[in-house]
Amino acid sequence: MARKSKKTSMAASSAVAAVTAAGVLVGGAFASPDDILNDGPDAIVQTLDSGTPIEIDSGGADGGAEEEEGEEETKRSLTGSVRRLVLSAPVGVRAVVAVPLWALGTAVIALVSSLWSAVLSPVASTVLSWLAFAALAVLIFALAVKTVFPDLPLKKILNKRSILTIVLLCFLFGVVDCVLPFFWEDYENLSRLLKLVGSLICTGVPVGFFVRRRRRKLKKQAEEDAARAAEAAEREAEVYEPTYEEREAAAKELVAELADSVCPKVY
Repeated sequence: MARKSKKTSMAASSAVAAVTAAGVLVGGAFASPDDILNDGPDAIVQTLDSGTPIEIDSGGADGGAEEEEGEEETKRSLTGSVRRLVLSAPVGVRAVVAVPLWALGTAVIALVSSLWSAVLSPVASTVLSWLAFAALAVLIFALAVKTVFPDLPLKKILNKRSILTIVLLCFLFGVVDCVLPFFWEDYENLSRLLKLVGSLICTGVPVGFFVRRRRRKLKKQAEEDAARAAEAAEREAEVYEPTYEEREAAAKELVAELADSVCPKVY
């Protein structure tokens, strides 16, 4: 049952990926739904990287030569193959299948373009730089703590608390680094100083807290071990004190031995 559900989910994921890829191809090959449904040979619509359709007039000898050259180049491209494949289908199939794929592909292309623009923006680049520094700070933290406590496993050094502290500090300084330029005109002159201070704090504070907490734990553990050792020594040094019944029985045995020694039994 588990294998069947796993195969079903894999098949569904593959189908979604295939439909998305087909939508991206159709969205990149056609500028609009009219371009998919229109069979007119009067104009050739080429889609630039910007997404703006340009109509190339087919009139005139020069225009005809450019049109033929453009057609040959388009035929050799992947976009031309997709266009020919879609346009070779009946209009009804194009309307039912190709147009929804075009809508999906256009949405995916627009989303990817907006995300790419966001990555290239100054704010996003600042955030990415601080995220990269957070990864570097985790590495510096691990090396510093490992130097102080060489016998401590790396798994205990890079615990959730330590990593969360480093990431949170880097996030706070990253937010400050992104927000201050909008409110402080001369921030650019001091941005390097803030980044230097932030770097020292993001690496030094977690190391100091971890070393202090670890030494406190080791000290407490040593005190507990010493207390347990002292208790064990006291228990070993304690003199056994017999009970009243045991003392009375021992006294009777002693009196009997004395009586036997004074008046030995005659057999």
